[in-house]
Amino acid sequence: MDPTPSEMPSGSPQAPTPPPQAPTPPPQAPTPPPQMPPQASQTPQPAWMQSLTSTAPVAGPAGLFYADLPNRIIAYIIDMILLAIVGVVIGAITGSFMPVVSFDLVNGFHYNYFAAIINAVIGAAVSAGYFIYTWTNMRGTVGMKVLGMQIGSEKDGSTLSMDQAIRRWLAVGGWITIVSALNPLPLVGLLIALVALGYVIYLLYTTAQSPTKQGFHDKFVGSMVVKAARSVA
Repeated sequence: MDPTPSEMPSGSPQAPTPPPQAPTPPPQAPTPPPQMPPQASQTPQPAWMQSLTSTAPVAGPAGLFYADLPNRIIAYIIDMILLAIVGVVIGAITGSFMPVVSFDLVNGFHYNYFAAIINAVIGAAVSAGYFIYTWTNMRGTVGMKVLGMQIGSEKDGSTLSMDQAIRRWLAVGGWITIVSALNPLPLVGLLIALVALGYVIYLLYTTAQSPTKQGFHDKFVGSMVVKAARSVA
């Protein structure tokens, strides 16, 4: 039989006593993640508006940005030159292009009311047909296309409807052409010209001040003019 611990010789080595272990701390509950403040619900923007930027061309893939005022003015001047040429050609073909103001030594200056009305009607018809057709079929006038711009609905970028195009043409200045055609008095015509000048300045101001470059005429019909951005190195 093996000797018991009491029977073992005094000189025999004994197993070392293990050191006392520190008590195990109780498990702690996991720290909850920090709560973010609730955000106000926002209406998601259409895809074409999310890709827009208010700045000029930037590095990277080409995209779209809001068309600035100088580009839009240049495009409008191009369109006005084209309309003037078309108006002269139509007037020459139909024989309706007549001088509004004439002068002779006997009667002096003479204002031809009939010619003024006919020319204004032709001008209004050509202008309305040109802008409404190009906006609804080409997504932009010739001047816009030359400068890489296009026009569409501010909601989803779709092509303007016929109703939007007609109302936008009136808001851009078509009403001025119509009023001028119906006005038979030169002095009243001067007053209309002054009012028209103030209105054009108002359109330019509202366009320049808008962060999305939407003037009164754009806000009125829900349209937006954008320009293709060129990528730069």
